[in-house]
Amino acid sequence: MSGKEIFDRYQLAALKNGLGSREFNYGNILYQALRIEGEEKVFQLLEMAENTGKRIALTYSALSTENGGEPNTVILV
Repeated sequence: MSGKEIFDRYQLAALKNGLGSREFNYGNILYQALRIEGEEKVFQLLEMAENTGKRIALTYSALSTENGGEPNTVILV
């Protein structure tokens, strides 16, 4: 399964399960990851996550006050 297909699967699950669900929260994380890193990297990370049983997470730098407290890094956990 391609990274785009994995992304789409999570987005559909988010819509199906609705606001406040685990699926909705993870879908939002993936969307924010796209804004931070771009499609190519996030899709690659999704493929790696799928193959290793990990998930994508967002992290904040120690200087998060400089960027308004927004996450600025995408990692696998």
